[in-house]
Amino acid sequence: MPPPLSGWTIWITGFVGKAPALDEFMSFLASDFFIPVLICLIMLTLWLSQSDRFKREKIQRAVMNTSVAIGISTLGVHIVNAFWDPWPRPFLVDDPAIRESARHAAQTVFYYAHDPSFPSNATTIAFAAATGIFLGNRKVGIIVYVLAIGWAMARFYAGIHFFVDILAGVALGVSIALFICKVFMPRVEPFPSWAMNLFRFLYLA
Repeated sequence: MPPPLSGWTIWITGFVGKAPALDEFMSFLASDFFIPVLICLIMLTLWLSQSDRFKREKIQRAVMNTSVAIGISTLGVHIVNAFWDPWPRPFLVDDPAIRESARHAAQTVFYYAHDPSFPSNATTIAFAAATGIFLGNRKVGIIVYVLAIGWAMARFYAGIHFFVDILAGVALGVSIALFICKVFMPRVEPFPSWAMNLFRFLYLA
């Protein structure tokens, strides 16, 4: 049974094949490699960019917190999938209109992903990263939010997620990042400080 707002899938996948340049661009954005690697490079640049000691300490803690948030968000998706898998991917649902439109989109733009559809793992990870970075550097965080939106919408365009999957990924990623950065990491002190000291000892920070 398709989720709420499933008709939006037919609408967005209906654009696939009408503008080859758009399909190529969305295929590039939807890739498993481009945006994840770009986010990692942004985090690495932030880690190495500050010469001022106090600014460096702040941004490196933010990057460390973000890394933890990304890991926990991935775990969160796996936990949800272990106990609840409410519907299959759009190209596997019983509704023939949705199935055929999404199947055409997935063949054209991406590929047939076979892990659970809800929530979107890519969206969860991307928004956890964007939120964690935003808490350390708002300007860079906004850039990562734009990348996260692009990645999520490209997956929706490719017919491998329903819009509800995307919304759930946003909510889960942001919530986990806020919890990790604002609640968990401050409460497990001095372990984060010990980790930073170890990085300095190893000339990694």
